[in-house]
Amino acid sequence: MKKFISKIKKVSEKIYDELGTIDEDSIQVALSIELAKLNISHLRETTIQVYYDGHPLRRFELDFLITPNDDLKEHVIIEVKVNSKISDEHRQQLRNYLKSAPMNNLEQLKRINKGIILNFTKTEKYKDGTNQTPEEKVNLEIWEFKNDKLNRVD
Repeated sequence: MKKFISKIKKVSEKIYDELGTIDEDSIQVALSIELAKLNISHLRETTIQVYYDGHPLRRFELDFLITPNDDLKEHVIIEVKVNSKISDEHRQQLRNYLKSAPMNNLEQLKRINKGIILNFTKTEKYKDGTNQTPEEKVNLEIWEFKNDKLNRVD
């Protein structure tokens, strides 16, 4: 997983340098392009059914479903954000996806218990008409859903 995370961070910083924090959709398309260049098999905007008390609630779209590869031995969800920092709202969204994943019909989803929140750091600081680059352009958190709890892995 460490090699995979390193690759994701590197291409994300490349995207940040090129696009900044333009918008989530554009960043997702750029990330999909970079994943394809790295031969990392993935699905973008895959539908997941979220459940409440064992009953289907509604469908949501995962930003990315990454399939196992040389650097990653399991399926992983990636949620892309453009914000000043990763928030509890983002963590709750990922928790809901990971908790509901095993109840879905898609085989790849049934096996998922890890997810990544990938945040492109948005800053509102301008100096001389240009956006100041934050110290950390991209930050990420790795989470695992196990025993009905969301636990941070990184």
